[in-house]
Amino acid sequence: MTSDPLPVRDLLALLHAALGETPVWPARTPFEYVCGIVLVQNTAWTNVERALALLREATDFEAEKLLRLTDAELTALIRPAGFMRAKSRSLRAFAAWMLSADGKAAVELDDDALRAALLSLPGIGPESADVAALMVYGRRRFIFDAYGRRLLRQAGYAVGHDYETTRKALEARIDAEGLSHAELVDLHGLIIEAGKRARAAGGWEAYGPMIGIAAARPR
Repeated sequence: MTSDPLPVRDLLALLHAALGETPVWPARTPFEYVCGIVLVQNTAWTNVERALALLREATDFEAEKLLRLTDAELTALIRPAGFMRAKSRSLRAFAAWMLSADGKAAVELDDDALRAALLSLPGIGPESADVAALMVYGRRRFIFDAYGRRLLRQAGYAVGHDYETTRKALEARIDAEGLSHAELVDLHGLIIEAGKRARAAGGWEAYGPMIGIAAARPR
C-alpha cells in the first residue's frame, strides 16, 4: 500500500533540521529583487551577480534611471546574464509598470489579479510571477519550480510535467495547510539550498533518505 504524501509543513521541519537557517537573497529594494528574477532566467546565479553589480553601479536599482539608459547601455550591463535583448525588454517593461498608476496600485490587488497583471508583462512567466508575488508583494505562494517539484515528488506527491500543471494540481492542497507568508519565504530558500545539495549528492533519490523524507511519510 502506497503511503500518503508528507505534509508540506512537515517537509519544512525536516529541511530546517537538516539545513538550519538559510538566508534569503538580501535585495535592498523591490526593483532589485525583480531585476534578479528576470536576470536569473536560463542562467547561473554567478552570472546574475555580475550583471546585478553592474546594474547597481549604473542605476542604484532606481527604475527611473534604468529607463533612461539606452538599449546599448542596458544590454551591455546585463550581458553576463545572457539573453540580453529579451531581458532588457523585460526589465524596461517592469520598470515602466512599477512607475505607472497600475503598478503603484498593484499592492491593493487580490492574489489572482496581481498574478494576472504580472503575467501580462513580457518575460514574466508563471514561476517568475509567483516568486515576485511571494518576495516582492508579500503574498502566500508556494514556488513550484524544478527544485520544488523534485522535492514534492520525493515526498510522495503526483507532480506534473511542468510548473503550471503542478501548481494547478497541488496549490489548493498546499494552501490548505495554512503556512504563513514568512514560512513560505523560508521554505523557498530551504528548497533552493536542498536542491543544490541533492544535485551534488547525485539526485533526490540519494539525498531524500539522508534528511529522512521517506521515513517521515505517513503510512
